[in-house]
This record gives sequence, structure tokens and C-alpha cells, in this order.
Amino acid sequence: MDKHYIFGYGSLINSDSRRITGIAGDSIPVRVRGLQRYWVSFTGVDMRAVGVRSEASSQCNGVLFDVPAGELDKFDLRERGYVRQALDHHHIEYLDDAMAESLLAHPVWVYTYPDCPRESQFSPISQSYLDVIMLGCLEVGEAFAREFLQHTKLWQDWHDDRLNPRYPRATTHDQQDYLDALIGEVRDELVQRY
Repeated sequence: MDKHYIFGYGSLINSDSRRITGIAGDSIPVRVRGLQRYWVSFTGVDMRAVGVRSEASSQCNGVLFDVPAGELDKFDLRERGYVRQALDHHHIEYLDDAMAESLLAHPVWVYTYPDCPRESQFSPISQSYLDVIMLGCLEVGEAFAREFLQHTKLWQDWHDDRLNPRYPRATTHDQQDYLDALIGEVRDELVQRY
């Protein structure tokens, strides 16, 4: 099978970010039932990332994007530390139902977090990484960005690194005030950290 799809639920939502890694098609906004998104830590990494784990009563928004089979290794390298697993088509809710039928013939992959998520005082959430995710969500729309903020767990230990980004695929943009206001509206516990 030459065409595969990846479910991006963090920085891979952002079209510029995923195209840094390899050939990636346009995105299809979706919601996946049975996945919960968390802020997670990896050994030896000084910032947290988002990861998903199976939880029957949860849902996670993100995007599907097509990847040629020969490019999957590049995304596996980018997402090292995660486990690439097949995603059941029946768990995918397409925000545009017209797309659903055309994707059934293709495998869909998701990078899952292998450990039990927990709070970490040693690796904060980096604003530069969150900005990349939020700008990607805004490619779909503000409601999509709000859903990301509402349905992601383990928000704590935030670090404003915009002037000296920790995230290797950080982007330069002029929407800091807008992003800060949106984040503050939805996650009021983060307002004190700005």
C-alpha cells in the first residue's frame, strides 16, 4: 500500500511543522474516540510534549494527513519515543463526512505514548512548542484550537521560551497576543504564568 495516513494531534497538526519532516499531504480535521491527549515527559528531554493513550471514554481532535509509504521512516524518527500503532477507522469522526469513505482503503497510524502520563516538575511545557500546535489548530479554526486546550490533560509547569526556543521546530510569528488571550480564556490556570 503506497498511501498511508498519520493522525497528528500535536505539532503535526501544523502544516509547516510536518512538512519539515517529510512529504505530507493536506490535512483532514478529525476527532478520534478512545484516545486521551496528555502533556508527557521523555527521559533526557527538557520540555514536555503531547502524547495520547487509549481511554475508552475520551476523545482527541487532530488531523489526518497522507504520507507516501517511503516517508513513514522519517516520521518514525521524528516521533522516536512514541509507538506507531494502527488506528481503527471506526474510531475516527470526520469533521467533513465527505472524506470518510475515500480513506477507508488506506491504513491510518497514530503515535502513542508508551508510559503512564504523570505530572513532571523537571520538564515544563514550552511556549514555543505550544505556539506551533496552536497555530496548526488555527489552520482549522478557533473552535478547533479551543477543543485542543479543553481536552488536553496535565497542564502545569509552563515556561515562556519564545525569545530562546527549546523546541527545535519553533516558528516565528506575530500572533503571540492572540494566542496568549485564547489560551488564557480556556485555560485560566495558565494566566498567572504569563
